[in-house]
Amino acid sequence: MEIALLNYFVFNGEIRSTCDFNPYPLKKGLAIYEVLRVQESIPLFLDDHIRRFYNSAQFENITIPFEPDLIRQRLKALLEYNKISTGNIKFLYHKSPDGETCFMAWMMPFYYPSGQQYADGVKAEIMEAERPRPNAKKALYALREKADEIIKKKNCFEVVYCNSRGLVTEGSRSNVFFVKDDALVTPDVSLVLPGVTRLKVMELALENGIQLKQHHINKNEIVTFDACFLTGTSPKVLPVAQLEGITYNVNHPMVHKLMEAYDALAENDLKQFEW
Repeated sequence: MEIALLNYFVFNGEIRSTCDFNPYPLKKGLAIYEVLRVQESIPLFLDDHIRRFYNSAQFENITIPFEPDLIRQRLKALLEYNKISTGNIKFLYHKSPDGETCFMAWMMPFYYPSGQQYADGVKAEIMEAERPRPNAKKALYALREKADEIIKKKNCFEVVYCNSRGLVTEGSRSNVFFVKDDALVTPDVSLVLPGVTRLKVMELALENGIQLKQHHINKNEIVTFDACFLTGTSPKVLPVAQLEGITYNVNHPMVHKLMEAYDALAENDLKQFEW
């Protein structure tokens, strides 16, 4: 269930006390959403997240009745009222079964990998599941709860979905990449949410002369790769030490090159940011 941290959240055009936060109506109807990472009181890659928000609405045939600037204003107010410098924001547009709509934004619980996890890599498992219309970022609470249950049961950092055709798609909160020889390999965009971090990593790969391949990856193929990593708002670029018991090289030069390049790109985005 959704949890709003700190003192205030946004409901439509109002700043409200989190004492009034009621997440239960969100489980019914349809909600499209985004999660932003906040550093130095600045939402990282804000324009990219807002752009994807509207793209998700288009995939779901939802008309957002306000302009991107209004989202920026509301997120700015949320950060100022909560006096927050680091954390994650979730914002969404919800349409109830009876047609009522609302915009909400709040500071959500977050977990950033430790320095040890970046150094040693993390463990992930395969979960048989797929999201309908995967290019849209929409709330699927039953799937989220099932993924969290497996993560807890198997004591792993993430689960990676495998669809009914046996194709690896994406993590429950991340995108997945593999390294084979000198090439970077990731599932075809038709099967995944086109993550903001994913896109940045792909652009960085091309800028650094790394061969990039997007195609279907069968579950049986994952044993053939040299390295693996996850990308996402919270994990950034995170090496995977084990996936479904298969061990990968967490010290692969390509993985570390992309980790460093992404951190530098994020730092530059923070320096150039303007509300």
